[in-house]
Amino acid sequence: MNSSFPRQVGDLIRRVGDWLRQAEGWQLALLAVFALVALPLLPAAVLVAVVAAVALFAKAWVREFMFLMRLEDEAFPGRNDKLIWAVLLIVLPPAGVWLFQGYREVHWPVAKPGRAETVDF
Repeated sequence: MNSSFPRQVGDLIRRVGDWLRQAEGWQLALLAVFALVALPLLPAAVLVAVVAAVALFAKAWVREFMFLMRLEDEAFPGRNDKLIWAVLLIVLPPAGVWLFQGYREVHWPVAKPGRAETVDF
C-alpha cells in the first residue's frame, strides 16, 4: 500500500469537515434528505450487484461446461482429461471455470462460443 495513503485520507476528512462547517442550511438539509433516501437503498443496491455477479458467473460456467461436453474425448491428450475437467468444473466452480477458460483459449483459440452454444436447453 502507498505510504501516503493515510495522509491522503486525513486530508480528505479535513476537507469534508471544512466544507461541513462552511455549508449553508439548505446544503445540509439537501445532504440529509439525500442520506435519508440513499442509505435505505444501499442494501438493495448491494443485493442487485451480488445477484448480477452470480448470474454472470452462472452464465460463464454454463458456457464452459457446454463447450467441454461438446468436445470429443479424442480432443484431449490424456485418457481421463475430459472427466477431470468436468469434475473440476463441478467441484470447484470458480477455479474450474477460470482454469478451463484459459485451457480452452490456449488449445482452441478460434472456438469462441457463440450465443447458440451458450444456451442449448
